[in-house]
Amino acid sequence: MHNTGDKIAMPRQDYGRLARSYWESPIVKEVFRELEAIKPEIIEEWKRIARIYAPSGKEKPRAEYLTGKFREYGIENAHIDGHGNAVALIEKGEGPTVAFLATMDDLATVADLVKMWDGPIEERDGRLMGPGTNIGSICAAGLALARLFTLPEVDFDGRIYFVGVTQEETGLAGTKGFIGDHPGELDYLVDMMGGAGRMSYGALGIHWFKVHYKGPRAHTLRGPGPNVTKGVAKSVTRIFSMELPQESFLNISMLGAGKVYNHRSDDGWHSVDLRSVDNDALKAVKDEILGIAEETAKEEGLEWWIEPFSETPAGQIPRARESKLVRVAEEVTRLMGIEPSLSNRGSCNMNAGVAVGISTISTGGDRGGGRDSQEEYANIEPAMAGIRLNFLIGYILTSGKLR
Repeated sequence: MHNTGDKIAMPRQDYGRLARSYWESPIVKEVFRELEAIKPEIIEEWKRIARIYAPSGKEKPRAEYLTGKFREYGIENAHIDGHGNAVALIEKGEGPTVAFLATMDDLATVADLVKMWDGPIEERDGRLMGPGTNIGSICAAGLALARLFTLPEVDFDGRIYFVGVTQEETGLAGTKGFIGDHPGELDYLVDMMGGAGRMSYGALGIHWFKVHYKGPRAHTLRGPGPNVTKGVAKSVTRIFSMELPQESFLNISMLGAGKVYNHRSDDGWHSVDLRSVDNDALKAVKDEILGIAEETAKEEGLEWWIEPFSETPAGQIPRARESKLVRVAEEVTRLMGIEPSLSNRGSCNMNAGVAVGISTISTGGDRGGGRDSQEEYANIEPAMAGIRLNFLIGYILTSGKLR
């Protein structure tokens, strides 16, 4: 049975001593020497993964690649589950179960660039350059982490999952599916975001939906009349003028209406991306948006409706900030020479874990930039730091042997 935020938290100083005992141990130093030795291979894997076309919902080629590599490392149970996730498990003893999550899907715009890109992924100035390198870094880190845990000197007490997850960009379907397949089994969930230094332990609520307006089709020469495009424009303007509660966020990024210049379309719509740390605030803002839609439709002589896409509630696990998972991650990060930045406003795969009460964290920092462009890049050394951080988190949580 999974714990819920570690009901009994160790004193703050104990976690510092615990982390240091691992950081200074001969076994961990040997593991990190091995990591440095295989760094060129990790980079080559990273380049190959970046070139795999994997838009959200169509990650199978990347899942097949990851699963094949897990098996090469000797993890014979590696498989693609019913949600399209690439899943591998190393089991040693009766200790806690830790799952490391690696996002596999690219934004649709990034995936299109990956598909069109006809050049190599280049290594330059400590970076890998080219579309797909950001998410590629996360998948490569997941493979490297699995490889480290298969080293003969790495002995621990527990179960560790390595999961390449689907649809992080479109509703967290892969993570939710994986959690649903393992009820009561998962003690800790770590969402690897690439790099080290920034950590989240609480979840923003996320509501995604479209507001549709419907009206009669008509030629331009028919003159004025109900016009869904006008309705969409008015709706967007009014929604962007709303005052938001504290720690709430709103964006409208997609709009659609019409296919030709000379007709009024019969259907127009816009998206809504609404986020908050407070579920009551989410409901209040959504209700206000629905009121705006109703008022706009009435003024413009249109019909309206909502097309839901995904809805993840906000969540905070009691005492999560002082839980073993968060404190271990924090102290290890400091030992790496990085001052950690912590937040209770996660907005990634980790949200699915927090929602069901699993002790969860996301780790990342300085992964790269330029996504949605041919100038996308990902930083090599921060990626390596993230692998070291996540190895130590897993090894400490499963009472890894120090001699």
